[in-house]
Amino acid sequence: MNQLIVVPKIQIIFPKDGKIRSRKVVKRSNARNTGKYPSWKMRRMMQWESAHEGNAMRILDATPNVISFSEQPCEILYVLNGVERRHYPDFIVIEGNQCEFWEVKTKSDANSPEVVERTAFLTKALPEYGYGYRVVFAEILAQQPRLDNIKRLNKLGRQPIYLLEQERIRRLFLNEPAISWGIFEQQSPQILRNVSRLILEGKLCIDFNQPINSATSIRSNFNAQL
Repeated sequence: MNQLIVVPKIQIIFPKDGKIRSRKVVKRSNARNTGKYPSWKMRRMMQWESAHEGNAMRILDATPNVISFSEQPCEILYVLNGVERRHYPDFIVIEGNQCEFWEVKTKSDANSPEVVERTAFLTKALPEYGYGYRVVFAEILAQQPRLDNIKRLNKLGRQPIYLLEQERIRRLFLNEPAISWGIFEQQSPQILRNVSRLILEGKLCIDFNQPINSATSIRSNFNAQL
């Protein structure tokens, strides 16, 4: 006898009429701290309703495997313990062929009974609809020196790099397994911007867990992207 699999009933409602977000984040009447972040990857101004969400945007911008991401992407309606509920995840993140909703929480908030119950339900139920679900800890997003490194690279590497300039930098690493940040820093501001962009794209790599300085070792990752 075939086993009947019951899929929890969930409604995922995305914005209509060309709207980007399922609800407005930045309002004049907001009592909470909200703000905007200019994403180079998404080519638009994004809105966050906590500094933790702003950190997530910066990290997603600097994660090469992330193709796209969007804030307040949808409204999820579901029934849990006989009660109708609604949830607005903080982000939708597309990485390769995977699509995942992110909810950014401090560890203490993530461990509250209501959030634990919701997380367990959505983590189990959403894959049936083609989505993953993840709670991302604010404390991990804020880890240093990684966050400061990402902020610096996002600022320097905002502009795309011309293919000719990319090829010139790639060839520098053919005979050198590693080149220090300081070498590029001594050459010109533009080459440092180009190197920063290539790190953001994953074509060059550094140790993000060490502060960027003149001794920072930069390695080629071009072959890994073929």
